[in-house]
Amino acid sequence: TEWSHGGPIIEREGIGFYKANQTKWWAHPYGGDYNAEGPTPLVAAMRCYVASKLGEEVYVPKELL
Repeated sequence: TEWSHGGPIIEREGIGFYKANQTKWWAHPYGGDYNAEGPTPLVAAMRCYVASKLGEEVYVPKELL
């Protein structure tokens, strides 16, 4: 939720995004294989980043939920 945290990642990884409709944004890394959607550009970009590093499914321990 903080552009000050996500912005440098977006810039470093070359993640681009576009508005798909009124409620959805899509993100895609330059030269990458992963796409992700989200309600904001930042959420879409961070989902894209996580998917590109960890895959499309990530195990989250119950303690962190």
